[in-house]
Amino acid sequence: MPVSPDHNNASPLSVAAQIARRSDPDRFFCALLLPAAVREVAMTLIAFHHEATRAVVNPQSHALAGPMAGLIRLQWWREIVEGAPHRHELADPLRQAVASGLLPVDALLGILEAREAELEGMGDWEAWRLMMLRGAGGVSRALAHALGERDTNRLDAAAAAGAVYGIGGLVRHLPLVIANGRSPLPDSVVEANGASRDSLPLRLDDGALRAIDGLLREEGARMLDRACATRPGSGRVGAVLIGVLGARDLRRPCAPGAPRGLGDRLAVLAARARGRL
Repeated sequence: MPVSPDHNNASPLSVAAQIARRSDPDRFFCALLLPAAVREVAMTLIAFHHEATRAVVNPQSHALAGPMAGLIRLQWWREIVEGAPHRHELADPLRQAVASGLLPVDALLGILEAREAELEGMGDWEAWRLMMLRGAGGVSRALAHALGERDTNRLDAAAAAGAVYGIGGLVRHLPLVIANGRSPLPDSVVEANGASRDSLPLRLDDGALRAIDGLLREEGARMLDRACATRPGSGRVGAVLIGVLGARDLRRPCAPGAPRGLGDRLAVLAARARGRL
């Protein structure tokens, strides 16, 4: 399952960092602010999350085989996390980060389980919240672990900050996410708005999108409260910086594909300076 990074011999970036910069510029920017000792591990983590997400973005494949193709791809990555010698540009650095104890297996598997849940369906908001905490939240939890955090409450707060970013991303890009063949919403919400996850991409009219937008913003606000309830440990604010961008997205109108501005980056830098979300 090859990746096509930017093969540029003059680039000082690793393959993982190239993938992170291209596919996830927000997390890439936040990773640049981390201590040098964990920066490359963060890039590997971001690239791994991108690969997990790729497994659910293929409406043509879903139309032919349902979720099976994506589930097979996710299982392949699960085997790498558990030590299988599959070949991939990210496989060796990922296995090394796991073997060294920098990236926890449970958080990595949680990221894969979140994408499996998206493929198979989430019946209600409770299942959806768990998916957000394991998926986007799992990236921030794993990053906090790499930074040395072991306190359960702070790890949970880091996961909530990551989930805020995930929810903010849905608010910001929801029509684009839907058009790309994803259904990262509770089945109950999809069905209440006259659609079915069995037919991707979802067919949601403007009224349905507005209603879902409001629900997502409410969920995001509650998740932000969870993220802010516990201050990061000393030197570990880098694990929650991504939540700053999510919180800003929750306050903005939906703007699919809109680029980040200078204000977003300054807000992240300010959070880093004050040591909290």
